[in-house]
Amino acid sequence: CAIAALSMLIKSSLLFAGVGIDSLILIILYFLGIIVIFKYSKKSKPDDVLGVPEENYAAYSLPLTNVKFSIAAIIIIFTAIKLAKVCNSLAEITGWGTTFMGTIMLAIVTSLPELVTALAAIRIKAYDLALGIVLGANILNMTIPFFSDIFYAGPPILSVVSPQHIISALIAIILTSIAIASVVYRPKKSVLSLGVAGWLIFLGYFLGIFMIFKIGIIN
Repeated sequence: CAIAALSMLIKSSLLFAGVGIDSLILIILYFLGIIVIFKYSKKSKPDDVLGVPEENYAAYSLPLTNVKFSIAAIIIIFTAIKLAKVCNSLAEITGWGTTFMGTIMLAIVTSLPELVTALAAIRIKAYDLALGIVLGANILNMTIPFFSDIFYAGPPILSVVSPQHIISALIAIILTSIAIASVVYRPKKSVLSLGVAGWLIFLGYFLGIFMIFKIGIIN
């Protein structure tokens, strides 16, 4: 997010093979991160990955699971294409701006599968899997500028988007930092059955929504 925010701020026009240098940095960091996570996870026990003992993994059919995963992915891809067009039309009709619609409305809808999957993981007590879904999706999303540059015939995609997205990136950095700090320091205090970090993320998110909405209306 920090690299993306900096790229949007300085509006670099540097390209390599038709792809922005900033997008290349993001995709390289993504794969380096995947390698680090993979090597670290190999040192950990595979217990409770699915919320069940390792000897019960036979209950899960790998081929059938792959088929279900593929079908769900195809459905999401086709609906996402239609959804982008609908949100663009709504932005024009309401006057709320494409930045607000993309950052809030479209992001909420596209994140619902992640939310449902995370809640399902929590129900089977696979807490690492639940958090991995959230943070993993956040990391994966930062590779989108790279693929956008491939299909966009022009300057780097991050150099032509609205400066309002810098605010979105900064909010994402702050909220992710709170989540990381909570994992590292593991605070025990809670307010109304919700951890302090959870409240900070919740309040910070809605404050960010309000800021983006107000700026979108003004512009």
